[in-house]
Amino acid sequence: MKKSVLSAALVVFASMGVAQTIDQPIPAAQQNIYSKGMYRVEGKSLTPVTRRAETYSNWYNFTSSYEEGELLGQQLSGFVSFIAPDTLGHTVYSDGQKIQSGIHAVGTSFDPKDSNFAFTGEEVFSRFMSYTLDSIAFTQFYVRQLDEVNIGGNMVEVVDTVYIQYFNIDGMTVGGYNYQSAPNTRYLYACPKKENYQASSLLNTSAAKTDTLFLTKDWADSVSFNGAQTSFFGRGIQIPVGIQSKSTNDAKVEQNITAFNVVFKPMVKPMDGDTLIAYNGSTWSKKYNMYGVRNASLQDHAQSVTSPYRLNVSFVTNFQVLDGSTLFGFLRGYIPGTLFTSTRFFPFFAHITTETLGTSELTSNLNGIRVYPNPSNNGAQVGVAFQLATDSEVSVRIMDMNGRTVKEIPAKRYAAGVQGLNVETVGLNSGVYQVVLESAAGRQSAALCIQ
Repeated sequence: MKKSVLSAALVVFASMGVAQTIDQPIPAAQQNIYSKGMYRVEGKSLTPVTRRAETYSNWYNFTSSYEEGELLGQQLSGFVSFIAPDTLGHTVYSDGQKIQSGIHAVGTSFDPKDSNFAFTGEEVFSRFMSYTLDSIAFTQFYVRQLDEVNIGGNMVEVVDTVYIQYFNIDGMTVGGYNYQSAPNTRYLYACPKKENYQASSLLNTSAAKTDTLFLTKDWADSVSFNGAQTSFFGRGIQIPVGIQSKSTNDAKVEQNITAFNVVFKPMVKPMDGDTLIAYNGSTWSKKYNMYGVRNASLQDHAQSVTSPYRLNVSFVTNFQVLDGSTLFGFLRGYIPGTLFTSTRFFPFFAHITTETLGTSELTSNLNGIRVYPNPSNNGAQVGVAFQLATDSEVSVRIMDMNGRTVKEIPAKRYAAGVQGLNVETVGLNSGVYQVVLESAAGRQSAALCIQ
């Protein structure tokens, strides 16, 4: 298997351009993961908030919604993304090659405006809907190989630390990048403010809240080291949050996104060149504790985020820190999960509550999309019907199974009520596509089958 580290020659991005995506394959062993059930922090039970007539309260899971919506039922593959405080320790692969372990933080933004949530029954918010991020839940992997350490001649219990930082739009940036192959298409992402990221601590001063978790041996998950057969066992972890989004009636479209990221700081750090884990069955003299989270991807799938109405995007800090010093200055900060050849997702659950409107008012002002005839013949014209609650400009995109836009119709203004338009399918191969309608009123999509 070919492995590659992040090279300064590969990427030139921020709000500028990207030469190509980051090729960083996931070891097969890290996909061999299992869940051990749910873990509750400090014994707190995170049950849904009691619902009143004016309150909407529910759990959201973007990856499940994305699988049902954009991916039309395809499933993402899970893997462990280990987090290290420095680019010091190494991973030994099945062929004996040794690569630095350099993911220093893993996080994701959360945007309830994404119409994919409609596929799994959650309410799709409008741009004006504020909410409280009550709690989050995700799968962690705490591999504990070291229980005691000698400090000053005394054996002391090892206690590792995990920091989880939470952000609303006040502490975040919505940016974009362009590929040289598609200079006119801007791909969006959302992450904590780059300028407030501290390379020495791996934390961000723009966080609205920071939780600190102390990991003892009671937190440890089991792991078996058998070369390529290594298996990791994770647990679900639920944590109360309680931060507000910043939407108002005159808010910008991105105001109601929130985010969180995870940082791991072991009590005993590796020395430069030490082995953290070996997939080839080799042995090593030092043992270290490791922490990771469940991530997901689909081979060669690129998540295209061109709309500010669907900013559910993961991010990492990657190969940047060595003893607190930045390795690549222009990469100091956050790398979108969409910039990898196989897009990285951070599967998690978000429990949110809003008390500003009843659920009947949460639904998008763009509704009732219908495509006909469906299935349609290759090259035939299809009609798209939809309903608008208010006058709005509406644009149309047709996307393939990999999330790529294959046909686009510029925005046109339509009056409130039931409307329709025609879309040419010339040049589309047989298969299943998504017809996506988007406007300031919301976003809706429907499947289209070409025979």
